[in-house]
Parts: sequence; C-alpha cells; structure tokens
Amino acid sequence: TPLDAVQRIPGVQPGARLLLHAEGDANVRAVLERIDGIEALGIAAADTSPAYWRTLANRLAARSALPTYTAERHAAWLAGRALP
Repeated sequence: TPLDAVQRIPGVQPGARLLLHAEGDANVRAVLERIDGIEALGIAAADTSPAYWRTLANRLAARSALPTYTAERHAAWLAGRALP
C-alpha cells in the first residue's frame, strides 16, 4: 500500500516521511536559517524538494557545510516533477 513507505510519527496522521531531524541549539538554528532563506525566495518550506531536506540532514550528521536552497534548484525539482 502507499502507506508502507511512510514512517509512523505519533500525532501525525496517517503517517509521514521524516526528511530532516535536527537536535541541539546550533543545528536547529542552522535549519531555521535555511527555512528563512527558502521563504525569502518566495518558496514555502513545505514545497521544497524532499531531496534537499535529506541532504541537509546528512550534512548536519556529517558536520559538513550546509547547502543553500536556490531558485534554480527549486525550478529543476519542479521540472523533474512535471516529467511523466
């Protein structure tokens, strides 16, 4: 079923995919800064490429430089979604 691929999170119905988890003041602030940057582009955070959130999570875990979400990256993701 479509729900087989989702992670069950208490309080979220019917389920969700966890794309990013940030703990600690510095990590949470860094993620919030990225969200502010995305919204400054006129893009809702919920409309951002899921791959970006996974990349951000991996970079946080690796303590690597965090990528910036750009209008070009968003346009590429939207174009990819439009493909059959």
